[in-house]
Amino acid sequence: MPAQHPDRQRLERYDETTDEYTLAIITDEDHASQVELEDGQTAWQSTLRYDKLYRHLDPATGSARYRMAASPHKEGGEHRLISLIAESGRGAEFSELVLFGERLITFDDRTGLVCEIRHNHQLVPRHILMTGSGDEQFKGFKSEWATLKDDRMIVGSHGKNAQEEWIKILDRHYSLESANWHRHYQRIRDALGVGEQGYVTHEAAEWHPYRQCWIFFPRKISTTPFEEAVDERERGGNTLIIASADFSDIKTLEVGERIPERGVSSFKLVPGRTDECIGLKSVEINDRTETYLFCFDLEGNVLQEDTLIGHYKCEGVEIL
Repeated sequence: MPAQHPDRQRLERYDETTDEYTLAIITDEDHASQVELEDGQTAWQSTLRYDKLYRHLDPATGSARYRMAASPHKEGGEHRLISLIAESGRGAEFSELVLFGERLITFDDRTGLVCEIRHNHQLVPRHILMTGSGDEQFKGFKSEWATLKDDRMIVGSHGKNAQEEWIKILDRHYSLESANWHRHYQRIRDALGVGEQGYVTHEAAEWHPYRQCWIFFPRKISTTPFEEAVDERERGGNTLIIASADFSDIKTLEVGERIPERGVSSFKLVPGRTDECIGLKSVEINDRTETYLFCFDLEGNVLQEDTLIGHYKCEGVEIL
């Protein structure tokens, strides 16, 4: 039976015989994104890079392993994305990438801007998402994760406070709905046992259309109140959340070794192999930023150890 919705189409572009993939990875460089153009105009920039991911079977164990390699410039390389839209002097802080049909979509977690990326370097604004329900204040939605469910795109935030517990729902024509997910985020917090004083920070989530479940990979998990210096160095998580469609049943799963300064900022199901995933881990300690790519499966096995891809922060990955 042919796929009925983009969430399945996205995962059926390749099959289980595929062993080479092209990755798109986008940067979120916070304050460092501001630049001055040749004409003197202030703008904000991000970098879109392409990489190759190869899958093979380990001859010793028979288990799957992944290997990353940079794409030659003629096959992608790196591209500069320029935005002229900012909020409070900040912009182009792109936090996720999602392939929605033929469109590659990215999200600015400072301004709430939703853009299509065309021709590798052109940003085409399509929507501006506002914080919370969209009615409380004139502030951009802090978009941090996005996925497809059926024929709609779901965009979420950190989930650390009431405003960031709302999600945005966009259809193919960018019509917008907002929904309060407090109950769902609370059930994740309960499953992780952080208590009333603790918090969970989300930047990576996927809807699994075959398993009919939500998969969240929290970036930070803490049983104590937020302290920036402690959060940066010690709160990175390695616990995967697998939740039923209504979040009534939640399973937790540890994936690899926890490295406290590293937290997951994006992950994707591998098309044709939807029990396997690729992901990004980010480090932000003062002015030090790093990004690592890793691979894992939904049983908790690590299929590629953390691999440094740059001394800058990347928060979005998609398989093209």
